[in-house]
Amino acid sequence: MAKSPTKTPADTSAPKKTAATKTAVAKSAAAKAAKPTVVAASAVDIPVPAVVTELAKKDFLDRVTETSGAKRGTAKKIVDAVLMELGDALQRGENVNLPPLGKVSINRLKEAPNAHVVIAKIRRSKLMVEASKTPDTPSEVEGDTDD
Repeated sequence: MAKSPTKTPADTSAPKKTAATKTAVAKSAAAKAAKPTVVAASAVDIPVPAVVTELAKKDFLDRVTETSGAKRGTAKKIVDAVLMELGDALQRGENVNLPPLGKVSINRLKEAPNAHVVIAKIRRSKLMVEASKTPDTPSEVEGDTDD
């Protein structure tokens, strides 16, 4: 006669893992891994607008007129000439390096049915970003308590 195998205490103490138990364990591990980590702010705070806005040519011209002190008619002619030459240079595929603006590098040029599309990137040095900060930016105005 053959002996039937007997269960040892180790065999009876471990419960069997079912598919539901494995899923619950996996979800628990995923929840622990999904906790966000806090990253320290960079040395230079880049202003990020809460809402993306568009600077219209009229507003741009107003800012240039105010900053330069030139008459509006003269500023308009200069702004139009600068924008036309900048657009033409980009259309020709030229990289443009204008220190107050930064370096504009062409990534791609493509033709659309009604437009020439220029995909470019602008690289500004940290010094240019710092120099362009003005007290009129919302983040700095809210922080002022010197009243």
